[in-house]
Amino acid sequence: MLTEYALMPDIFDSSGYSSPEVCSIRMEYIKDVVLQEGLVRDLRNGEWRRYLAAKKDEDCWPSRSRELFKKLVKQNRLRPVPSVSDKPPSDAISWCHEAVASHAKDPLNGIITTQSVAAEFASTNIVSPIDKIYSATWWQDRSPSVRLHRKTDDYLRHLKLVFAQANSIMFIDPYIDPVKHNYREFYKLLVACRRELPPEIEIHLCHLDGIKPSQYKEDFERELSKTIQEAGLTVKVFIWNKFHDRYLISNVIGIKLSNGFDISKNSDEMTTWGRLGRDDRDDIQREFDPASQPNQRPYQFTVS
Repeated sequence: MLTEYALMPDIFDSSGYSSPEVCSIRMEYIKDVVLQEGLVRDLRNGEWRRYLAAKKDEDCWPSRSRELFKKLVKQNRLRPVPSVSDKPPSDAISWCHEAVASHAKDPLNGIITTQSVAAEFASTNIVSPIDKIYSATWWQDRSPSVRLHRKTDDYLRHLKLVFAQANSIMFIDPYIDPVKHNYREFYKLLVACRRELPPEIEIHLCHLDGIKPSQYKEDFERELSKTIQEAGLTVKVFIWNKFHDRYLISNVIGIKLSNGFDISKNSDEMTTWGRLGRDDRDDIQREFDPASQPNQRPYQFTVS
């Protein structure tokens, strides 16, 4: 659901175009995609970010280039990855070599550069010049939705980048219950959020007839507390009186889930996930913020 790109430094620099205005137009063309649909690979454990930060105030950087770089940083869109080449890159071509080598180790969706640099990598199908990006297969194949099997392995595959990058994650599904057989693997989604600086995690579910909220608390603590502790996580659980739709909401992407986070007995059964627009994502986040809902008081507890 979340895509990942490598942006070469030369695309921000107006000297690689016929005019500064053309550079700004190219920035506008990719801006919404990388800020709403994707992440940008911060090559060599952040060296890419530092390299661009040192250049962003130069005269050859139009305001649109500075704006895009600033938003990538502010919106947590830069994902650091390990270095591949021994020698630090010093120009656009060597940065592109680093990106191609990084892609070979951990596949990304595409590498975007200028036409002169792309010509050096014509034998690859992952590098595209920004002025012809519309013809790149991987750019054309972008989709706001995905069909996947209702099984944990598929969930993890499509949420890998979200769990690796997001600062906050909300699992919203009225029927989440670690005691239920069809949610028996939900703990694997939590474990996948483990990292050095773990995200803030919330689980939102509904109070179903016949089950007291305090019983949910006992079930979660009994079934999940050890897993959560071993993963170094803290999970806040909110139990609402009523809601229907299922989502995964994070600070980097919002996803609407047709069937929530449960799994099917039928290994061939499919479901559909759809990416939300930023405004819809923010609206849903507010909807499930108890501070924004004075007329609803969800039962809540923390598992850590």
